[in-house]
Amino acid sequence: MEKSVFKYRIEPNRVDFTGRISVSSMFDMILAAAGEDAHTRGFGVDALAVNDYGWVLSRICFELDALPKEYSDLTLYTWIGGYNRLISTRNFQLADAEGKEFGRAVSQWCMLDFNTRMPADMNTMAKAHEGNMVDAPEPCERPRRLLAVDSEVVGSHKVAYSDIDFNHHMNTMRYIDLIFDSMPIEVIENLQSVRMDINFVKEALYGDELSIYGNECDGVRQYEFRNAAGEVLCRAALEIK
Repeated sequence: MEKSVFKYRIEPNRVDFTGRISVSSMFDMILAAAGEDAHTRGFGVDALAVNDYGWVLSRICFELDALPKEYSDLTLYTWIGGYNRLISTRNFQLADAEGKEFGRAVSQWCMLDFNTRMPADMNTMAKAHEGNMVDAPEPCERPRRLLAVDSEVVGSHKVAYSDIDFNHHMNTMRYIDLIFDSMPIEVIENLQSVRMDINFVKEALYGDELSIYGNECDGVRQYEFRNAAGEVLCRAALEIK
């Protein structure tokens, strides 16, 4: 089995004030490729919905050596590296128009049972996985397990209509945008490369009042999202160069 290949161009709606693609937009392209590839191979959200299941991102890390400029062309490679009872691992590589790699990611997914809002047994997808895995090394270190953040509140947010996706919870890009909203604009303006690890713990649902905690230690910005009950929803670590 070969890696799946997707071609993209950085359109104006995906760039920020620097004229380069925003981190959340790049992330959105990665997830879009994952969804399209799963659909093409017969285990997309439409196929899972028959049994009231859906794909949910559990952990992800991505590294960007550069942020492409507006109208740049890029190639995205994605493939499934393996699975177990609870987790399916999908990998990504990004290359510029000259074929030079500038980004990579490793993601871990679970199947959510919409009736119980709990993970479903991945072995029910064994046949689909076994026919679609690629024997290739992971492009970077797997997502790190992130610990509790000892920090202060750096932002707040009420989950609204524009935040939620077809799984009825806040989508991943909104977490990233809220993190970047809490950062000094000068840091974003001078950003050259980044590694980001995200651990999802619990869903953020419509109407939830979120508190965003953050700190910086040894060059790593750490974030934690909590709901009004104090439950941890998501943790993220951001290394900027």
